[in-house]
Amino acid sequence: MDEYFIDLREKKPGCTENPVIRLTQLLSRVEEGRGVLKVTSDEREVPLKVLEMLAIKRDLKFQVIEKNGVKVTVIYSK
Repeated sequence: MDEYFIDLREKKPGCTENPVIRLTQLLSRVEEGRGVLKVTSDEREVPLKVLEMLAIKRDLKFQVIEKNGVKVTVIYSK
């Protein structure tokens, strides 16, 4: 099983590099059962509640593995 990782705190130019767009692209792989996705985010940019709602909407398992100040790391799986 593949393990994907994305750090939403990294800023990249262009609208296709929006953190939520990058996240949803990788979540589609998890939905297809092609792996798990580990995500690190700054809650000021992408709140934990948003990360959780994306899991609920896509019927994925969601686990917070680290929360340190505004930094949060979660795992999505099928």
